[in-house]
Amino acid sequence: MTGYAIVLASGELERVQAVSMIGSIAAASETPVQVFATMNGLTAFEKETVESGDFEVAGPAGYAMLESDGDEVPLFTEQLERAKNLGPLEVYACEMVMDVMGNEIDDYVDVFDGVLGVSGFLQKASDKQVLFV
Repeated sequence: MTGYAIVLASGELERVQAVSMIGSIAAASETPVQVFATMNGLTAFEKETVESGDFEVAGPAGYAMLESDGDEVPLFTEQLERAKNLGPLEVYACEMVMDVMGNEIDDYVDVFDGVLGVSGFLQKASDKQVLFV
């Protein structure tokens, strides 16, 4: 195994934040990480959602994160950007979900390294441990 491939299928803030934290720590440790945002996980990255802060929240931890000033827990978009500067981390948007939703890559915050289909992501993930969130 040479790193982690994380499939982010949930749009819940707590899960998206967890993926960004796991990815950040791994990248800072020079462990390669590839995140594949698909299904509702991709909707959390829509510019409108991020700008409005209107995230799907599952419970008290999510609400506490939203109420923090950002110093305690940076938003997942900022955390992923920082992680890319620390180590090997790539983030990909799911092509099929974008097509179904009628979105373009410009509809999302600028954290993505590209757009992939499932088969493309699986090829990139072939030597990595896959985590599904």
